[in-house]
Amino acid sequence: MKKILSVLICAFMLLSTVGCKKPPVESPGTSTEDTSKDPSPKSYEEQKSLYDDVIAQYTSLLTAKHNGEEIPVPNTADMGQREAAISEALYGIVNGCKDAKDAEKLGYGYRDFDGNGTPELVILTSYVGIRAIFTISGEAPILLEAHYDVGGSFVFVAQNRLILLRDRVTDHIEEATFYTCHVAGDKMVYDAVYGVVYDQNQREILERFQMEDGKRIPINEDTFHTLNYEYKILSRPGYMTTSKLAAPRILFPLNDATSDENLPVADFSSYEAIRATYQKISTCLDTFDWVQFDMGQYDNLFSFPNDLSFDYYIRLLYAAYHGADHVGYDEIDLNGDGRDELVLLNEDYRIKAIFTQKDGVPVLLDAFGFATCWLDDEGLIHVDNEQYYELEYNLYELTGSGEYKLIYSLYMAEDGNRYLIQNGKTEKISFEKSLELYHDDYCRYAEPFDPYEQTRNVSELTYTPLVSPTEDLISAAVDQTWHKYGDLEKTSGKELAHSNTYLSFENVTETQMTVSLKYVFTYYYPDPDRDNYYLDDSTESTLQITARHENGILVFEENGIKGKVEFGHESLWLMIEESADPRFPVGYHCYTIFSSQDSIS
Repeated sequence: MKKILSVLICAFMLLSTVGCKKPPVESPGTSTEDTSKDPSPKSYEEQKSLYDDVIAQYTSLLTAKHNGEEIPVPNTADMGQREAAISEALYGIVNGCKDAKDAEKLGYGYRDFDGNGTPELVILTSYVGIRAIFTISGEAPILLEAHYDVGGSFVFVAQNRLILLRDRVTDHIEEATFYTCHVAGDKMVYDAVYGVVYDQNQREILERFQMEDGKRIPINEDTFHTLNYEYKILSRPGYMTTSKLAAPRILFPLNDATSDENLPVADFSSYEAIRATYQKISTCLDTFDWVQFDMGQYDNLFSFPNDLSFDYYIRLLYAAYHGADHVGYDEIDLNGDGRDELVLLNEDYRIKAIFTQKDGVPVLLDAFGFATCWLDDEGLIHVDNEQYYELEYNLYELTGSGEYKLIYSLYMAEDGNRYLIQNGKTEKISFEKSLELYHDDYCRYAEPFDPYEQTRNVSELTYTPLVSPTEDLISAAVDQTWHKYGDLEKTSGKELAHSNTYLSFENVTETQMTVSLKYVFTYYYPDPDRDNYYLDDSTESTLQITARHENGILVFEENGIKGKVEFGHESLWLMIEESADPRFPVGYHCYTIFSSQDSIS
């Protein structure tokens, strides 16, 4: 718990050195002024123009601050409640800037948090720390939340989920309070407020608490951990990246980068356009730096026709650069509704993103960076997040109506707690139940295959490269040694058993070549002389198969095995169609380039 508290506070304080104006209790959106509904609703872009006066006031204050001018405190005596709240918030945000350079890092963006068709205006920094959120009510902007005094951080964690941490230290007693909230129409709704009190000298937790109906009540450690998970306090892959993926595009009043007319367009208007855009995204950088990504250094590599195109761009950029460079696609009906989905994937069948169609318009269902996405034999979509000693397994169904529906989410935390989210409820479960669910239901693939191989083995998904190879893949492959790892605990009946298979080519001619396979089976067993130590036992065997070129394909049928070899840039597929050898069961086996410097466990 001490480690978790420290990580939480450090992560939030890294994002921002400012806090909130006052503890959030009630949204300023509950104004007594006229907020009657417009009988003729405006479009999304038309509603954005309703913020023009707010942005003009904001820009004027930033310009004065940047020029070293004194910013007068707003005279709110003659203002209504709505205007006064906005003026005070903008003044507080800009006045809190230390200098001109600090002012240059402040910007704004638009985000429809709750999906009701009304854009919220977000005042935020270049590193996506939130300062204020406004929405439209009665054809006028109102303030939902403002945050600008020293003492905390306010960040995005999802499309409509925000978290505020307020941290106070008095005489070595540290109190950290978490506010989890979301936008609902013209109100900011606080889902939970809870926290911990920590004695820095004694290095111990003095109190865990939750606020309910304005009262502070004590809670136990289990309840605190459950709240942490339910409201994603420890969201992966980290607050900076999580916030960047959820944040809108930032426009900077003092540093308005004029778009270059020669920039490629992030076009997501059709599947064909998406394929072209994804190819450009995957090749737009020679190197990729995650810190620069988090700080928005790649936000102006493309031009964006609308807000949604920027959202899709950021998510696909993140997905493209957390995998291989060689990307491809398939258009396939995943849910049986007669309409194809667009699946973006790498040559090893690592799925990077899935688009579907709604009313003839492409919609991004999900994009995968750190996460592993794979398909099972029932057409369900699995998303595995395995990071920083925390494991999260999510099972989705793409329903016939096009809904991307979460069946359940299984979470195994570093602290040993296990949670199951199902039907909108979070339940703490036992270690035994989590293992049963994981092994008996979630892991729907057979040894020695991995999830990516499973996708190809059980689905009709195929890989078509976005760009045709410019080199002879076979010639490049025969100079390499290729490797495949496989778990074998179930099939071998031995704990901690696995295989490593090494594939290479010999006797290469224009018509045929020898495929040489070295198979190493290893299992571990307890050391009888030492507790918690294991010994290993390995056996090696070899197999050589003569493969011949046949209509541009390398095929083989020898030693009880029949199949083909498919070549890629960084992946090689051994397709076993028939087999009498248990070392090489029927299915698609994916090999990657092996280096003698690689560590094989």
